Amino acid sequence: MVAAAVLACTCGGCSGSAPPVTVTGGAHAADRTLPTLGHLDPGPGLPGPGLPGPVPGSAPGPVPGPTPVSTGRTAAENARPGTVLHLPVDGPWPVSGYLDADSAADGDVVGAHLACTRGRAEVRLAAYRIGWYGGAGARLVWTSAPVALVPRPVPGGGGLPHLITPTWPVSVDLRIDGSWTPGFYLLLAQDARGRALSAAVPLVVRDPAGTEPILVKADSLTWNAYGDWAGWSLYHGPVGTHAQQAADRARVVSLQRPLTGSGYHQLLAMDLPVVREVERLGAARGIDAGYTTDVAVDADPAQLLHHAVVVSGGHSEYWTTRMYDGLLSAADAGVNLAFLGANNLWWHTRLEGGTPGRPAREVVYRVLAEDPAARQDPAEATVQWQTQGRDPAAVLGQSHAAIDVHGGLRLYHPPSWFVVGTGLADGAVLPLAVGNEADGFNPRGHNPPDTQVLAAGVLDGRGGPVLVTSSYSTRPSGAAVFAAGSTDWACALSPACPDAPIPAATTRAVTQLTDNVLVALAVPRAGLAHPATSTGPLTAAGLSAWAGPAATGTYGVTDADESAPRPGRAAPAGRR
Repeated sequence: MVAAAVLACTCGGCSGSAPPVTVTGGAHAADRTLPTLGHLDPGPGLPGPGLPGPVPGSAPGPVPGPTPVSTGRTAAENARPGTVLHLPVDGPWPVSGYLDADSAADGDVVGAHLACTRGRAEVRLAAYRIGWYGGAGARLVWTSAPVALVPRPVPGGGGLPHLITPTWPVSVDLRIDGSWTPGFYLLLAQDARGRALSAAVPLVVRDPAGTEPILVKADSLTWNAYGDWAGWSLYHGPVGTHAQQAADRARVVSLQRPLTGSGYHQLLAMDLPVVREVERLGAARGIDAGYTTDVAVDADPAQLLHHAVVVSGGHSEYWTTRMYDGLLSAADAGVNLAFLGANNLWWHTRLEGGTPGRPAREVVYRVLAEDPAARQDPAEATVQWQTQGRDPAAVLGQSHAAIDVHGGLRLYHPPSWFVVGTGLADGAVLPLAVGNEADGFNPRGHNPPDTQVLAAGVLDGRGGPVLVTSSYSTRPSGAAVFAAGSTDWACALSPACPDAPIPAATTRAVTQLTDNVLVALAVPRAGLAHPATSTGPLTAAGLSAWAGPAATGTYGVTDADESAPRPGRAAPAGRR
């Protein structure tokens, strides 16, 4: 299979670069005095239980895949010498780019298309695998020969649906072979001295036959929805007032264009920290991880059945029908789910054009009357999933609550397996663990009957108090589901979250809590060993009172406040 990647220069000599951010897996930031958290013991966490049998009396469900196994591949990979990678954060960059496929497997060829907007230049394309690597955070895997660049055009937006697709030619081929260990990669155009000239271009290398206990799903459709290359995203156009930009948003965006703006920021803030922590855990505990993307899951939903837990990063907002159905089938077969963010399972999207596994376009009209395909097939209308009878709370135990949030979480009678190694007691507060967007438990919602609130906070704003929660539930199949409740939960895994300053003690707490979730859920049907205990008839007012002033924050708007889609933002990003 041949995929293509495109990069374009934005300066004559390509001699400059944007301000860098260092991506490493090193020790977390220095301690700060936070009496509400107390001492945090960086203990080893809870060993995973043995493989349970079927749930007594449960209805027959989808046939599970092979038993997930760890061969030590993740630990062996992370024992290799690493590379400290300095990533550009904000553009414009001398080089920008895109891939026409967001993932590849052994034997595939990925083409890179390189260009300058003016003048000529020579660059090298480098590929880095993101991991732990003793704290370095990445490993240089491949570097191209020098490539001469010339200018390439940037298409105009035209009228609705503002579909913009560059058609730059292939300049370099990346041949994926055994030297590319399956994982999460970033491609960078560099000058002769190794300085980054481009934003990082993500590429996931998959193992289609992999049965690793942990499968990390990159939220590539969400990045793409927020990406605003050439001025348009699924949230806004380039000019006018807030309302004008929202009305002029793209309805269809190309999957073959550079990743910029809010979409790129989410890659850095909400996915890379998760990848790094999963790799660190794999190096320390010997739990292997595999990788996939939204597009790859749409092409082959059955791959989810081959793993113990499917992990989504900080913002898994856009789902196709095949993705959503595949997720439910996996959960009904005993596959656990860990959503390390918020605003999940929200917008129904379609993929169109291209070839199987490599679609060309992402379609989200948002308004039923605008979607031309909805007249023929209403079930494929690109609107909010909950308007089609699929409430995210039925899967996650909670649903989207607020945007532009800042606040904390207070642990609510947490089970021992969740807090082991943290030193946290019932009622401990995690300051600023909530940021960007938040989900909350609704006692009157369509939640699984045994939904257990693990932590709660309250947010104040013009619409009145709003709950934010972390929750846990178990399904009849025995599958366990963890929902973190904030898009900044993933970012808090980084000692230098690019989204907002987060106290070092909160980072340590969130990291250990996440490790405990991943270890516990790295066994199929984890709900049998760790059954959820229903929060029961507790009211929103009761949870708010429990959270108290120590876990009270603020929000900008609630989801109900939005009468029209809001424009995305370049940085900080992630707002819906």
